[in-house]
Amino acid sequence: MIDPVSWVWQSAEVPACQGASTSARRGEAGSFGQAMQDALAAWRVSQHASSRMEERGISLSSADWNAMEQAARAAEAKGARDTYMVIGDVGFVVHLPSRTLVTALKHEEHPVVTQIDSVVFVSRLDR
Repeated sequence: MIDPVSWVWQSAEVPACQGASTSARRGEAGSFGQAMQDALAAWRVSQHASSRMEERGISLSSADWNAMEQAARAAEAKGARDTYMVIGDVGFVVHLPSRTLVTALKHEEHPVVTQIDSVVFVSRLDR
């Protein structure tokens, strides 16, 4: 069983709906910021991935989450379900339908990854 870890996505680029109208909060006005925030809020980090990230000193910025969401959409468009997302010197096994990070790895420590159907290289625009 995968237990999600709670996290709050915050970004200076896309503010949380402070002062937004009720219709924008519900997405009725087509607010891009709200749509992106909703998409990113759907991401989960399994307890296993959370502990691996902590012990390996891996963290993700809001820009990384944005890039991962875009990469996930591209991979799903090609039919991927379980992918290995490579970001710099780390990788994440991700179950795309549930947007769940299953585990986190550093390449030099773990050169073999199994139980995936695709690999996606994610660009880090903020690095």
